[in-house]
Order: sequence, then C-alpha cells, then structure tokens
Amino acid sequence: MQKNYQILNGAELISQAAIDAGVNFFAGYPITPASSIYTALLTKLQELGRVAVGASDEISALAMCIGASIRGAKSITATSAPGLSLMVESIGYAFATETPCVIVNGQRLGPSTGAATQSAQGDISFVRNFISGGYEIPVLAINSILDSYETTYRAINLSEELRCPVILLTEKDVIMSQTNIDSDLLDEIKSKQKTIQRPYFDFEEQKKQYKNYDFDNLTDIPEFLAPGIGTKHRAVVTASMHDKAGNLSKNSPEAFEVLEHLRAKIEDNIDKYSFYKLTNNNSKVSIISFLASDLSTKAALKELEKKNIKVNHLSLTTLFPVLKKPIIDLAKNSDYIIIPEVNFGGQYAEIIRGTILEANPNCQIIKINSQADLISPQRIITELEKHV
Repeated sequence: MQKNYQILNGAELISQAAIDAGVNFFAGYPITPASSIYTALLTKLQELGRVAVGASDEISALAMCIGASIRGAKSITATSAPGLSLMVESIGYAFATETPCVIVNGQRLGPSTGAATQSAQGDISFVRNFISGGYEIPVLAINSILDSYETTYRAINLSEELRCPVILLTEKDVIMSQTNIDSDLLDEIKSKQKTIQRPYFDFEEQKKQYKNYDFDNLTDIPEFLAPGIGTKHRAVVTASMHDKAGNLSKNSPEAFEVLEHLRAKIEDNIDKYSFYKLTNNNSKVSIISFLASDLSTKAALKELEKKNIKVNHLSLTTLFPVLKKPIIDLAKNSDYIIIPEVNFGGQYAEIIRGTILEANPNCQIIKINSQADLISPQRIITELEKHV
C-alpha cells in the first residue's frame, strides 16, 4: 500500500496544532527562528476568522495575549530568547492572575541577540526561573519535528486546565527544518487529541458571588469568568497579593493561602503533565534525552540494539517542574547516566544532579555537550560503549 507523505517543518505543525486546539488569538513580533510560526499563524488564523496581530514588540505581543485570555480567548505567542527576556514581567503577571497563555520559545545560540540562525538548547536554565518567589511554571520540550504537533496541543490544553502560562521549548533545527511526515501517522496523532477548556463559572445557575481566585483545596483550579460580560458578578484581575475575591491583601491568612495555592496547583497536579517515556532494559547504563537530542539518542539506541547492546532510556517531554519520580526510578539501579544537550556545561544535567544523587549517591553523571552543533548518534554510541 502506497503511503502519502507531507513535507513539513516544526513551525507548520506547531501552528496547525494551535489551530486544532482552539487557539483564536495570536499576537507576535517576528524574530528568527520563530518568524515562521508568526507568519503561519498570522495567515491561517485570519483565514479562519480568528484574531492574529503583528505587534510592535514582544512586550506588547504577550500583553495582548494575556488581555485576550482574560476575556476568554485561547492565546499563543512565539519568540526567541531576546524577545522572551522582554516578556518576563508579563509572564509573572499571567502566573499571578492565573491567566492561561502559551509562549513558544524557539532557541538559538546566545546570549543576548546571539546568532539568529544557529540552533542551540541554551535557554533551559532561563525558562525555569521566570517567576520571582521561587515558583515554577510548566515547561514542555518538543523532541522532533513530528512531535511538534502533539506537544503543542498538550501545552495549550495544560495552560487551560491549570489556568497558567506554559512555556513550549523548541529550537531552530526543529522549527525551520523539513522532513517527510507520514500523513496517516499524523492523522492518527490528531485523532487522539482531546481539547480541554478552562473551568468556567456558570453565572446563570450559581447563586453564590463569583470570586476570581476561589478554591476549596489548594490544588483546585478557580472557575473562570470574563470581566465585562454584563452579569451581576464582579470579576477582578490583579497580580498584587490578594484574597480569593481579588481584593488587595498582604497580611491576611487567606492571601497567604492564595500564594500557597499558586505553588500547589502546579507542583501537586504534576500527574496532569507528566509526559515522558521510560524504557527499562535492566542495564546499569542509562540515558536521559529531550529536545532534538532525543532524536539522536533514539538513532543511537537503534544501532546499539543491532549489536545486542541495551541501555535504559528516559525520554522527557516535561522538563519543569522536574519529574522526580521517573528520574529516581532510573537512577536507583544505574551506575552511569548519560545526558546529551546542546549547551555549555550541561544545564539540565546540573539541575537534576541532586535528584539523581539523592536516589543513588554512587551514580556517575556523564554529560555530552555541544555549544551549537547537533550531537550526532555516533558520539552518543561512542560514550555509551565505554560503560556497557
């Protein structure tokens, strides 16, 4: 049976997933490598009668997305590290106001404006530490061109489900590279997606007064009501320390409870976004991979299987908050854990070092790093063969 293929890049699949997941508002500012997402969504959303805006800068772009989301839209923007740096204040605002939005970060070689057309994975530490006060927001990693569709869909659903900003981490070599995609496989992936909406307050049925940030348990997600829709209920949106009704308060027990809720709804709901695949081959050698290095890892493991060499493999889609359980499960019986990543010093390896060593103090962490070039399967094979 003849197969049908499409030649697609990551930007096209990210854009299509956003449309299929119900995104109806995009605002962005063109920046390489995210410009192709900007172009695709600007065109496609307008064709569908949805809203897409070319903003004057990245600060305006995210502010527009947050404003649209506060009114009930599903919103997304796309940028790279220089633009993301400008968005940090607004990301904190979205977090504090429990406003859903997705920010796609197309990594390129940095720091600062860096090298616009050179891929890298150097923003891992950066995206973990956006929110002051020690809070974290979910960060999902796109691990291949094909993976762009499903992971984007997941990010949009997660943002709605938890009412929070979500970072979708990718890189130039995924966004701008093309590959043959099996149309049947893509259709199968699409058919499995379920669209999630934020929880809405039924203002016609509910007799109790609406509170923007109301919850019974710390992990609950407050029901949403868009301000200005002409009901008797008042919707208050504020990023200043507040109680459940949105009234400014910095000393009340309820205001501190809201702060604890902002942490708990992310960290304690981690099962909602524990996206990973753990292959345990009872080996003493393991590898953890993510982003485009995941593709190189899978290619390396296929070659090793031909030699009857098997290692354990943890493929991560969720990077933050750190998925401690699968990492601990992997580390307990591993003498060596190898972590390939395209950045200086192995950023993710350093972040999860404590988790690994807490589970197994004798485990050796081996980094395979490149400042800019993709890590080849052969380089991974060479390192793995030293330890099996």
